[in-house]
Amino acid sequence: MTEAPRTGRSPEPAAGVQPSLPWLVDTLGASARVHRTPCADGSIVWRSWGEGRPLVLLHGGGGSWEHWARNIGPLSRCRQVWCPDQPAFGDSADPPPPGGVDEIAAALADGLDQLLPGPHAFDLAGFSFGGMVGTTVAHLRPGRIRRLVLVGVTSLGLIRQDMPLQRWRLESDPVRRLAMHRANLELLMVASRNDDPDAVALHACNVERARFNGKEAARTTRIRDLLGGVVVGGVDAIYGEHDSTTNGDVQAAHAVLRRVRPDLRFVSIAGAGHWVQYEAAPAFDAALLDFLPD
Repeated sequence: MTEAPRTGRSPEPAAGVQPSLPWLVDTLGASARVHRTPCADGSIVWRSWGEGRPLVLLHGGGGSWEHWARNIGPLSRCRQVWCPDQPAFGDSADPPPPGGVDEIAAALADGLDQLLPGPHAFDLAGFSFGGMVGTTVAHLRPGRIRRLVLVGVTSLGLIRQDMPLQRWRLESDPVRRLAMHRANLELLMVASRNDDPDAVALHACNVERARFNGKEAARTTRIRDLLGGVVVGGVDAIYGEHDSTTNGDVQAAHAVLRRVRPDLRFVSIAGAGHWVQYEAAPAFDAALLDFLPD
């Protein structure tokens, strides 16, 4: 099922002024074509923009399609961009029991069969948890993905240092709770410590809506185990130089990925952290498009 874009949006920023994150989210939400595919007792909500070769973007854990807010506009100038809220995140329903990565990936694969049928029908970029799900989709649907691009992925078998993330669910005071979200964002997601209240607000909203905790899945070796055998047109990877999930050593991730996929191309983007497509959007978009076949 496809729904027409909403009408109306916030006033456009003045010429030469970088659009704010709330303006981007509001404008993209209003202009999106909304599609729904079955998922257990509800549906997966997909949004699409633009025309051209389809590019599917899978958000990270504790996220939604908004993880790609700074990328959708530029990418949709030359691609048809598809962003689902994965099952158990954002506006989408929960997956069927037992509700793990396999069920999430299977529901997405079924939705893609409906929305983008055919062999080598689309390219797919998966951020963090979305890369794990995307790799599982590739495993479930051999030959369906032209190019698989892994963005800041975990589940490679690297020994990870425990991060002292704030346990915000135990805090009832909204001011202190938001401060905990800010601390977690700066520790896990970004390299810059410049105050970014819009990113904090988006991060807080998304993680509080999430019903799946991917922490344990991130500590598995799922991508390392599956990636060598997936049948796709090619595999590439993009990381921020200071990605916290690699303990600051992105070359360790590169080495694992190249062992299982020797043809893999790898880009490390200077100055960026885990949420590389947000923190260094222009460099990320250029790297991603360079990987994708015409």
